[in-house]
Amino acid sequence: MGPLQQAPSSRSTVGSASADSRAFLAERALLNALPSERPVPSNSYWENNMPHIRALGYVGFETLLINEWKHFATEILGLQIGEELADGTLVLRSDSYKARIFLHPGPSEDILYAGWETFKAEELQALRDNLTARGIPFTEGSESEARARCVLELIRFKDADGNVVEAFFGATEFQHEPFISPKGVTFITGQQGFGHIVLSTDDYEGQVKFYHETLGFLISDYNDLLLPGRPPAHITFFHVNGRHHSLALGNMPLPKRFNHFMLEASSLDDVGFALDRAKNAGAHILMDLGRHSNDKVISFYVMTPSGWAVEFGWGSLIVDDEIWHVTHHPEPSIWGHKFTPPAHI
Repeated sequence: MGPLQQAPSSRSTVGSASADSRAFLAERALLNALPSERPVPSNSYWENNMPHIRALGYVGFETLLINEWKHFATEILGLQIGEELADGTLVLRSDSYKARIFLHPGPSEDILYAGWETFKAEELQALRDNLTARGIPFTEGSESEARARCVLELIRFKDADGNVVEAFFGATEFQHEPFISPKGVTFITGQQGFGHIVLSTDDYEGQVKFYHETLGFLISDYNDLLLPGRPPAHITFFHVNGRHHSLALGNMPLPKRFNHFMLEASSLDDVGFALDRAKNAGAHILMDLGRHSNDKVISFYVMTPSGWAVEFGWGSLIVDDEIWHVTHHPEPSIWGHKFTPPAHI
């Protein structure tokens, strides 16, 4: 994620200068367009290069702070409580899917698993075949386990860091019980999936290779991250659909494996209202309002009760792989995103 700058033109003709100006204005118009007004990637790339995994479906965490999470998720983020299970698990919704976030009782305050969606049974089978061909062991989720995740079928395996990865098809959609945010927020999901997650890794090269070469995630771009008093971190961003990134991996020396998940709201006002709610509630703002240089999202980061962050943003660009080129961003933000570390980091 790096600064968006208009390079000086080396051409001197009036016609060329006019063309440069038109291109610059067109780019600005694209960045500032509402998500619904942005171009949708053509289907031909995906038809010819179909990844087995198509979207981030859900994420599961372990926490002893269920009550604190209830307030944080509903009153600050605007998520809806879907279920409270007999074992104490809290299930959260952000759209028509029955489940997007699972909060299981337990002490780690960290990620337990990430669930990645395939759109068809044939795609999940192709993923099984790919894992088998590469000698990567996986287990089949039982009928009761699939039902608990609100899907028809799932498999489970581990990435290069030992994180649990679940892949599934047949997510349960609750069209008869529409998502209703307690704060009036609507989130951009659909074929772009739940949002994105960022993981810290001790095996950066191994993790990048696993997700790119084994699972077929496509690289969006690279970013450098400088934090006070810490060595430079390198981050690789991956996409599996039009969302700029559904996963990012960084060699960030942090106390937890999980760094943050991102929710993309459908309006800039939703971001402003959420920031006000977070500040009024006394939540720690890890990074104040700013605009990222790679996906162009305007967002802020707020610390969760579990000690990792949520990015709440708007305005992400859409990746079209027929024309996308991978770039490197030496700075994470164009403007803003002032970093204020919490006391425990």
